[in-house]
Amino acid sequence: MTKKFGLVKWSIREFEEWLNSIQLARTVLVIQQHHTFSPCYDDFNGSNHFELQQGMKNYHISHNGWSDIGQHFSTFPDGSILSGRPLEQAPVCIKGQNTTSICLEHLGNFDSGKDDMLAEQRETIIQMTAILCRRFNIPVNTQSIVYHHWFNLSTGQRNDGSSNNKSCPGTNFFGGNKVIDCSTYFLPLILQASSSPIIF
Repeated sequence: MTKKFGLVKWSIREFEEWLNSIQLARTVLVIQQHHTFSPCYDDFNGSNHFELQQGMKNYHISHNGWSDIGQHFSTFPDGSILSGRPLEQAPVCIKGQNTTSICLEHLGNFDSGKDDMLAEQRETIIQMTAILCRRFNIPVNTQSIVYHHWFNLSTGQRNDGSSNNKSCPGTNFFGGNKVIDCSTYFLPLILQASSSPIIF
């Protein structure tokens, strides 16, 4: 675990130890999956985790007018996790859907033809989602683990990607960004990880 700019960088093991050590008053029912789009893999040099996270925070505060960075956590191509908004605060990530959510941002552009997710980040995303499900007793289904793409940008209403939607977390995120893609390709990995110890 390392710290800089008031941010914390964890390995997946360190993240699980930290998460299990804290108490949280806010109710958590949903885990949101997002990609950053920008910054992307081209912006990551292997050692600038803190600078990129701080850059996102500065943008969210100065450009969007938010009190802090929007997401609770960001994952990086090397599998590292960085802290963001305190867990006691609701994220600012999907309009109207944030009160009981945890927001995960995955650094990269995971639309088809863009960044190819590295194995280290892929494993962290799987393990992290499973850890959060265990910690907060969140069922592994598409009502509790959601993609930004499934919600109308203007209204926040869930429409499963039918109109006025971002591609986030990417058209190539674990096989695609549709509900059926999540059910087919992503959730089985979470279920498997939930019943297995962390292997790295």
